Amino acid sequence: MNQPSRLTLLLSALILSHAAGAATPDEQAAALFAPYAKAGAPGCAVAAWRDGKPLFEQGYGAASLEHEVAIDARRTVFDLASTSKQFTAAAILLLAQDGKLKLDDDIRRYLPQLPDYGTPITIDHLLHHTSGLRDYLALLNLSGVDDGDVSTSADALAAIARQQGLNFQPGSAYTYSNTGYFLLAQIVEKVSGQSLAAFSKARIFEPLGMADTSILDDHAKVVPHRATAYRPDGPAGFALLMSNWEQTGDGAVQSTVADLAKWDANFYQPKVGGAWLVEQLQAAGKLNDGTPLHYARGLMVDQYRGLDIVAHGGAFAGYRSELIRLPKLKLGVAVLCNRPDAAPARLARQVADIYAAGEFPAAAAAAEPVPVALADPARYAGVYWNAREGMLRRVDAQDGKLWYAAPGMKQELLPVAEGRFVRDPQRMAQPAVFTERTLVVERPGEPPARFERVSAGAMTPAQLAGVAGSYHSDELNADFTLRLKDGKLWMTVPRFGQQPLDNVFADAFGAAGIVLRLERDRAGKVTGMVAYLGRANGMKLVRRG
Repeated sequence: MNQPSRLTLLLSALILSHAAGAATPDEQAAALFAPYAKAGAPGCAVAAWRDGKPLFEQGYGAASLEHEVAIDARRTVFDLASTSKQFTAAAILLLAQDGKLKLDDDIRRYLPQLPDYGTPITIDHLLHHTSGLRDYLALLNLSGVDDGDVSTSADALAAIARQQGLNFQPGSAYTYSNTGYFLLAQIVEKVSGQSLAAFSKARIFEPLGMADTSILDDHAKVVPHRATAYRPDGPAGFALLMSNWEQTGDGAVQSTVADLAKWDANFYQPKVGGAWLVEQLQAAGKLNDGTPLHYARGLMVDQYRGLDIVAHGGAFAGYRSELIRLPKLKLGVAVLCNRPDAAPARLARQVADIYAAGEFPAAAAAAEPVPVALADPARYAGVYWNAREGMLRRVDAQDGKLWYAAPGMKQELLPVAEGRFVRDPQRMAQPAVFTERTLVVERPGEPPARFERVSAGAMTPAQLAGVAGSYHSDELNADFTLRLKDGKLWMTVPRFGQQPLDNVFADAFGAAGIVLRLERDRAGKVTGMVAYLGRANGMKLVRRG
């Protein structure tokens, strides 16, 4: 006779609990992770703590499908991806505290191989994502480097040094950039004489007793108890989704939910860096014109249900992570997962809701949005373009509803007034507002994104033939070929084969998150293209034939 599964036992316990009365907080938290409580699937580890005392700590699913090893909340190590950035920021601040660098130093003082763009880029620009530097992950990917390839710090530095322009003037705007934090790791190495991994171990991890935490800067190094990352493959299967990139600073911290609780405790009783470090990590940035940001130094500072929240998430290869803190309640939650379809940011906040039930300000309980009828939903449909951030969005009208679409994402726009919509009914802070020719979209933790409505592309086959040809980019160190096939343009991308190009608007083509805008001479002949990838924009592709 088969033994009942862990999930069956959990659901049975919840049913009995509800029959006897309300479920306990631990039972409610466990129910959130029930979908991941399967021995034959990757999952998540979760921990919640308050005032230094553990509230809930559990692992769900498999750390290794090959070896049938379950996730252990205290021992299983995950790649934190971008949640790592707070540790890089802490390392820089410790060096500033030591008097070995200043936050307003020009980064070329330490990294002279970087181009001079005419305006100094400071260490603080890197910390606050206001440098304008193009994201090296996008640069390497477009030049043909896959996440599974071995990629080194030297590769990333070379890609960054090839760039002839910026996304924007330093300090004038905010765009999340992995380049900035990668370069911070290089500065730590230049100033301290140690790798970021060695410096962080000596100055942060060991003093806090984070024995299971390290920074992985060698893809061949064995990390004890590390969870393998997977992606869904077929109806019930999984395939490996790991990375062999060796860059640090923007990611690469390996840790457990138990160790993250020790790091969180440093924000209340700082053993590392003192009160100054805690204050500086959480000091929000601002633009040159004084516009405040929600991004501090390696941390996002915002509001959640009427309370201050400090948080950061991460996503790389098949790993997903989230670490949040509600300072007023001294409540922290960490969720680490080894599958890309998990949603740790949502799960972490739901766990916080459970253990802080009744303690959020009453005024923060927002009413559910009430949809209104639209006279003509199709009037908002169309193509919208944000040139500064290199982002293309579509708004589609289907069956009386509006849908907001970007590469890999589609959300319903819920109308709450004529011209005003909510992208996520659970977060009223994310409205989308239409005017005559623009769409302004609120984003959590970032300034709003402003899109201009553009006319849909309609190039004839003869015109498309005039675009076909070979192109080279010095900035990407790569060649690209465009061919006309069956009335459609196809682009050969290094290592990744042919990609179909859609004529998304006049003289612009899009494919898998890339937008290419044509450049012409006075006679109208196509001489090149400019590539936009969102976090890396303005790369030149010059026509060679």
